[in-house]
Amino acid sequence: EPYDRLLVATGSHPVRPPIPGIDLPQVQTCWTLDDARAIAAHAQPGARVLQLGAGFIGCIIMEALVKRGVQLTVVEMGDRMVPRMMGPTAGGMIKDWCQTKGVRVHTGTRVEAIEPVGGGSQALKVRLSSGDTLEVDLVISATGVKPNIGFLQGSGIATKLGVLTDVNLQSNLPGVFAAGDCAEAFDKVTGKTIVSAIQPNAADQAYVAAMNMIGRPTEL
Repeated sequence: EPYDRLLVATGSHPVRPPIPGIDLPQVQTCWTLDDARAIAAHAQPGARVLQLGAGFIGCIIMEALVKRGVQLTVVEMGDRMVPRMMGPTAGGMIKDWCQTKGVRVHTGTRVEAIEPVGGGSQALKVRLSSGDTLEVDLVISATGVKPNIGFLQGSGIATKLGVLTDVNLQSNLPGVFAAGDCAEAFDKVTGKTIVSAIQPNAADQAYVAAMNMIGRPTEL
């Protein structure tokens, strides 16, 4: 269909890390209402839960799990919690605070394999890069997202990790804009394009894109 202005706002989907056992039914992402219901069904008080990822969204999930009274272990492959938003001092403070609340936190650690315990048990055995092996009832994967841009292949719209945009949220094609998780916007602070897939950024990007689309020049 013809258009005067076009906004690409197709969002993202959860990353599934290449870990043996990541597709087992007791391994959940936290993305849809059905995901949340499945987590709630398994994350009963006292349940042993392991969460992969301690980023911004991961910490929100972690807070909800703690309130449910589960035995929670968090594994983050970065050297600190919330590694893309916090420096070493702040990330270390968050880790210390979480541990005082009873959360076991492994930073600088990867999950290497997930497998059923067997013997009629629904539990899972999780092997960590530290050499530790944990037995848990539920694994939650919160390891980030990937922009939904596959459909743009061959469209002429420039993409990298997401749709590449300038400070006005405009792509390389005049009149075509992108906002939200699918946008890889120019960041004035770093001088690079980045995907920053959190709700406040999506709201700001939507406003900037909308203003430019109606002819009111605005920069992110």
